Amino acid sequence: MKLTWDLTNIFIDTAHLRKEMCKVKSEIKVIKTYENIELDCNLLYDLLNKKYKIKEKTNKILLYASLKYYKNIHSIRNINLKKEAEEFNAEIDFKLKFIDNKILNIGQNNINKYYKKNSKLKTYKLYIDNLFRLKQHIQSENINNKIKANNNKINNYIISYNNLLKDIEFGKIVIDGKEIEINNNNLNKYLLSEDRQTRSNTFNLIYKKYNEFSSNFAGILNKIYQLRIDNSKLEKYESVLEKVLYEENIDKHIITNLIKSVNDNINTIQKYLSNKALLLNIEDPHTYDINLPIKNNFNRKYTIEEAQEIIINALKPLGKKYIDTVKLLFNGHIDASPNKNKHQFITFSWNIYSFLNYKNSYNDLKNLIHEIGHIVNYYLSKEKQPFIYEDSTIFVGETASIVNELLLNKYLYENAKTKDEQVFYLSKNIENYFTSVFKQTMYTEFELELYKYAANEELTINFLNNKYYKIMKKYYGNAIKYDELQKNEWIKLGHLFRWNYYPYKYATGLLIASIVVNDLTINKKINQNQYINFLSLGSSMYSLDLLKTLNITLTKDKLNEGFNLLNEDLSLFYKTINDQKK
Repeated sequence: MKLTWDLTNIFIDTAHLRKEMCKVKSEIKVIKTYENIELDCNLLYDLLNKKYKIKEKTNKILLYASLKYYKNIHSIRNINLKKEAEEFNAEIDFKLKFIDNKILNIGQNNINKYYKKNSKLKTYKLYIDNLFRLKQHIQSENINNKIKANNNKINNYIISYNNLLKDIEFGKIVIDGKEIEINNNNLNKYLLSEDRQTRSNTFNLIYKKYNEFSSNFAGILNKIYQLRIDNSKLEKYESVLEKVLYEENIDKHIITNLIKSVNDNINTIQKYLSNKALLLNIEDPHTYDINLPIKNNFNRKYTIEEAQEIIINALKPLGKKYIDTVKLLFNGHIDASPNKNKHQFITFSWNIYSFLNYKNSYNDLKNLIHEIGHIVNYYLSKEKQPFIYEDSTIFVGETASIVNELLLNKYLYENAKTKDEQVFYLSKNIENYFTSVFKQTMYTEFELELYKYAANEELTINFLNNKYYKIMKKYYGNAIKYDELQKNEWIKLGHLFRWNYYPYKYATGLLIASIVVNDLTINKKINQNQYINFLSLGSSMYSLDLLKTLNITLTKDKLNEGFNLLNEDLSLFYKTINDQKK
């Protein structure tokens, strides 16, 4: 089956989208009449129903326009439609803002009485209660203007960072007597070259160039962090971390539990890196060696038809309901066939639609099953939840997609025909833990140190370099040779500049998914119906409460269970390698 979108399920064509825009404009005029009306329990319920019917329509408008754009990014009509939909969506959101203030003005005690008088209002209880939970951090117009000004400055500094990084001219290296210009588009290719001298030359060229601009990058990062710290104080948070976690109602101990858990298991991955160097016949491995894939004779391609069959078989542990949903979504909800008009470098899922360019590689297969996890999650939530809660929380969304990845690798390993094939799949899963758990936790620990220091001091090149170097050595271990140049690797960690405390979500996501797979397939602590129910809850509960429906509480000991699959894969990996030597 060819995987392409059928967007007529959203709108038949652009003309129908514009008709919907006209309807929304009329409905906004009606909803604005509530602005000066005192709301009782019934009027509030009616108002919220009207609001979320409008939000559902504007979401469809934005979804359709955006998907049309990604399907053909060269079409001026599509570019303009996407921009128009984004502006329309922002305008409607602005006009609906008065509703939150009206609810807050009613007061929590009165709202609690409203729930008793009109039980239907409880549909919106989580949303309303969350407004009051965040109320203490809602500031006056004067303070909000300061925050807005700070955010504008931050955005400008991020643009400066992006442009500075993009415009760096690294220079040339010589390969087989030919000069090769290294740029942002090809640097990873040469950093992962099988020729060690090429890797070394590329590494040295890049980090020497970063060093030339390190004062610029440090200045930008310092300004961004000072502004974010200022914003957190203006919003009455003790720190940027408290602000980020409080907004999502995440316990602050999760970060410390994650770091402790990863540090408890750090020797596991360090042993693997040491053994990997031996397998690659590299003496005295440097940091530029450790990302090199393990070489073997396995190089399989998977057609789109084979991929669909593999995915159905791999996901059978999730049950009939799940498989039936996947089959349904294969028909018109996934755009995977390569096309020169499509956006070439992006993979995403939005609502019940996924987008990628499938080119028959293992990574394409992994990306496809990952994105299917997202859209099945959304589809199941959409079946059970009102629009306000049909989108999943971060924890649920990442769990849904990574569970699929783990089941894929488990299936491929169990059906491998050769030792080389087994080693390939095992190494891919182990490397995923290294990248998604260990490295992302390393970045999180580094970010914690930066904000702690920036609260009282300026972030300088020396501090940034030395702190990163120290933490990197802690995570990679003593078997690696360290290059002084790599002290400034923090420069290319875009998340440090663009977002707050983002990497920990990758780490917890993989660990949670590992616990789920173990509890579903081995320990039998949860069943298929529990997992389907979990995916169907959308955002109708806070993230940590959702995880409790699967008996998961993110203590350090529970997170340690997330390493069980890794340890099992490592045992199989070492055994398979030893069998090959015999």
